[in-house]
Amino acid sequence: MKNIKFSRLFAAFAFVAILSLAGCKQNTVAAPDGIIGTWVSSYGEKFVITEDTVAETAFGMYEMEIEEIDEVDETSGVLYGILTKGSEYTPKDTYYAFAYKDLTANSVKTAAAATSYQTLDEVKEACTIENMFAFYSECVREE
Repeated sequence: MKNIKFSRLFAAFAFVAILSLAGCKQNTVAAPDGIIGTWVSSYGEKFVITEDTVAETAFGMYEMEIEEIDEVDETSGVLYGILTKGSEYTPKDTYYAFAYKDLTANSVKTAAAATSYQTLDEVKEACTIENMFAFYSECVREE
């Protein structure tokens, strides 16, 4: 009898655990392998890019969770996401864009949006390689 009670209790806990995990938001978007790493600009900015985040860490300006990627080609693209850390002009929980181009193994040109937006659609419309980013920082990969 104790085994039946234990088995039912265990099954109930397992069921609850599976349901709670199923409800978690899983990020299925991943930054391209070549851009992943730490990049330092000649202006002292430091960009730490992982599979699912972009953060400017030298000045602590922002951290973004990547939600969509517009990969233009093998050397350029735009990472779009929601800010998990922001500032006065780019508040937390708004949408942001980070662009890169001329990517090589050891160098890349990067640019970030001047402001953030209320929705993902707004930032994607406003921030593309063609129409938004006029100024790019020259960055080298940090060893």
